Parts: sequence; C-alpha cells; structure tokens
Amino acid sequence: MLFAALVMTMATVPAQAADKEAPPLPEGQVSRIAFGSCAKQWQHQAIWEAVIEAKPDLWLFLGDAIYADTDGKTAWLVTEKQLAGEWNRLADKPEFQKAHAAIPMMATWDNHDYGSHAGGEEFPVKETSKRIFLNFFGEPVDSERRRTPGIYDAKIFGAVGQRVQIILLDTRFFKDPYKKDPRTREERLKAGKVGGYAPDEDTAKTLLGTEQWSWLEKQLAKAADVRLIVSSIQVIPDQKGMDEWGNFPHERKRLFDLIERSGAEGVILLSGNVHFAELSKTGNIGYPLYELTSSGMTHITEAYAKATNKYRIAGPSTDLNFGLVQIDWKADPSTTVTLKTVGTDGSVAFSRTIRLADLTSGN
Repeated sequence: MLFAALVMTMATVPAQAADKEAPPLPEGQVSRIAFGSCAKQWQHQAIWEAVIEAKPDLWLFLGDAIYADTDGKTAWLVTEKQLAGEWNRLADKPEFQKAHAAIPMMATWDNHDYGSHAGGEEFPVKETSKRIFLNFFGEPVDSERRRTPGIYDAKIFGAVGQRVQIILLDTRFFKDPYKKDPRTREERLKAGKVGGYAPDEDTAKTLLGTEQWSWLEKQLAKAADVRLIVSSIQVIPDQKGMDEWGNFPHERKRLFDLIERSGAEGVILLSGNVHFAELSKTGNIGYPLYELTSSGMTHITEAYAKATNKYRIAGPSTDLNFGLVQIDWKADPSTTVTLKTVGTDGSVAFSRTIRLADLTSGN
C-alpha cells in the first residue's frame, strides 16, 4: 500500500508527493464536517465505521491521531525512527484505511503526535516531526505549509453565501513551557482542577508565536460565512489545569479580541484533547461563541469530565465519540449550524442547533 510504504521510508527519504489513494479535498459546497482526536494506534478503532456512516464531506484530525511518545503508561523521548514507525502503525490499521480511502482529511497535531508529552517550541525533533506528519497526510512537496514554521493551515470551501473556512491552528510548534501549579494533587482536585498547570501571567510567553498570529489575522480578514477555528486544546474552558489556552490568559484574550476586532462572523471553535465531549459557550467576541470539544476516539477519561467548566452548556459525554458540524444552507428563514457528538453506534450524545444569523456582531 502506497500510504503505508510512504511512512515506512520517510525516516530516510525526503518528503514525497501526496498519497494518491486519498480522496482530494472538496472543491464545492461542504455541509457536513466531522472531526475527532485522541486515537491510540495500537487499539481497535471501531469509531471509524460510525464516521463513514455519517457521510461527512470532510474529516478533521484535531490532534493525537497517534500516541508516539507513550504506551499509555510510560512517556519517553521519541526519535525519528519511532515517529515514523508509529505513524506506520496507524496507516496499517484496516479501520483507518477504510476511512482514509473514503473521506478527504485535514489535520493538525497535539502533544502525542507532535512527539512530546509537554512539548512546545523547545522540542528538538520538531522539524523532523513536521516533515513526517506532512508526508503522512499527503501535503504537496511544494506547498507553502512546508516552507513556513509549524503546521498551521487554512482552506475555504464553497461559493459566495455558502463559504466555509477551516482554520487549523498549531498549538505546539511555538508554545512556551506551561507554568506548573504549585499545589498538591489533592489540593488541585479539591479546587476542581484535574491538571497540573496554572495560569501564567508572563505576557512575553506565547502559544501561537508571532508568525502564526500574523497569519491568523490575515485569515480572519478573508470573506467567509461559517468559520471553524480548530485548536487541538480547549479555548473557552479555562479551569481544568490541563493543556488549554487558559494557561496563557493573555493569549486567550488576544484570540477573542482578534476575532472581535477583525469583524469575522460565523466563528465556531472546535477542540479535542480532554478524552470526553462537551459544548461550551461564551460571549467574549460580541456575539455568542461556541466551542464543540470532541475527544476520545479510542479511550475516555471520566475523571477529566468531572473538572469544573463554568461555560459548559451540554455534556459531558464520556462515551467514545467524534464531533459533527452540520450546516443546513436551505433552512428557513436562515442557515443553521448543528453541533453534535456521535458515538460508535451512531447515537447522538448531545446536539445544539444555532442560527448562523445569530453569530454576528449585529445581534
């Protein structure tokens, strides 16, 4: 299989052309976007059958498509050979092969497919990891994405009045180290925190990096009707103490301010990482901002779902899941967007329908 062979050789061969077995990205209207995160490549991945049944126009990997730096119990520092090998394990899975052959895919990474549990800009293998990642997902050898730092990316699908913009953020390549919470685990749990990080007030620290921030501002200036901003880690929920934007409050505020200042409308956030699903909402950008978190394609952590989230309006769901964004362009009197999470049996854990007209600063 070309897809598997590409990954097997990438430790010694330069970046190759895109995988020809993968269907191309849509050229016209999209109305069903599925996404997910956190899939252990050594486990059975039954969720893909439900994804295929949902018939999405596009699949988004939000991070941790593989776990390259851990076996689920012990973490280690990865090598180039290990990274290539773990991606190859995913490529060889029949469940993934079937989905990959049927559904166009876009992807960003999180810590485990980046290759370092707490990894950020200091990760010594990050350029190698980037090359392997882009090879795996068939990134053209001459693409701008290969020439710029990080793996952030954006695409716009559809014609005027039905344009969907997908913005994939990179929350790893430029990230400064998180600040550790000095409290004991028992003290943190009592306060409703399940992670070991604390908000860092040092405004010199960054999550996205200067170049990516500049790029994001340009993306938000483009014309679009629905904008899905993809972050591997949660943006709105900021109380868990896990990998989240809340660890850099100034960066979180900067994102909200940029969305509002840009005048970008129709923004919805998608995130993963936390091993359960929930829907959050805030009003920090001049109109309601929703964030659908879908995580746990092969595993769930119920303890994480018990963490405090004052912004939660649906969930948590602690079943294996993927997220689904359904856009009804013909809804009367105006377009609607439905956000839902779907389980391995196709059942819906929760669903919320939003009028696109409400995602504007004029409301």
